[in-house]
Amino acid sequence: MKKIEIAFQGEKGAYSELAARRYFKSTRLQLIPQKTFADVFHAIAKRKVDCGIVPVENTLNGGIREVFNLLDEQSVFVTGEIKLRISHMLLGVRGAKISGIKRVYSHPQALLQCRKFIHRAKLSQAEYYDTAGAAKFVAELGDPSVAAIAGLSAAEDYGLRILKKHIESDGKNFTRFLVVTRESYVPGDADKTTVIFSVKSQPGALHKSLSVFAIRDIDLLSIDSIPNVGRPWEYKFFVDFRGGVFGEAQSKALEHLREICPHVKLIGSYKEGRTEY
Repeated sequence: MKKIEIAFQGEKGAYSELAARRYFKSTRLQLIPQKTFADVFHAIAKRKVDCGIVPVENTLNGGIREVFNLLDEQSVFVTGEIKLRISHMLLGVRGAKISGIKRVYSHPQALLQCRKFIHRAKLSQAEYYDTAGAAKFVAELGDPSVAAIAGLSAAEDYGLRILKKHIESDGKNFTRFLVVTRESYVPGDADKTTVIFSVKSQPGALHKSLSVFAIRDIDLLSIDSIPNVGRPWEYKFFVDFRGGVFGEAQSKALEHLREICPHVKLIGSYKEGRTEY
């Protein structure tokens, strides 16, 4: 039986890999690491994989604009989501001690999520393209004064010691991941919809756009602004709202939105994701 091929950003042991395993809960998975988010979307668009999984929002750092833009620019659709508790750990090579660590490597998002610990420990920090990639680099480097910030899977995969657990600045640290496919699909139990739109450059344009939801009593779950590249000081808006796209109120709201906005893209309509700890 053919395995489900899933692209994710990072190395083996990345949080995105864990999110994919938790979402699909299947042994028939082939997880395919990619260097960048753009590479994940390229693999999906070129049908090199069945789907991809990408982080889109973190409870400490907010939305990931690069992913927002790729969702808007590429011919892909969101078909599901999962929210994952992110617990960062300080990882070092065998023989390393926390008192001897001078420099730490990790993904920029992870460094931000652990900035209080890094400041207290007086560590210099270096950005790496991925948390698991940073763990792999530290393992290969073999320097007891250098550590990585990553998760348990990365520690196990690269044979690193856990020097300190739960170093994130806030214990309620969750990341939302989206499942992205080439083909549009709306499950029958869809209860959440994501859309990206831009507004006309005129007074009250955003208010009018959001009113299409308010007048129909549709609950907005989140809204993020994204710079509209090539149009300085103009913005696109990434919006999640309650209900599936085939609901009467939701479909009329989208129809109304298309009438008043120069650009509207339906990103996906799917079942709201569960939270995994």
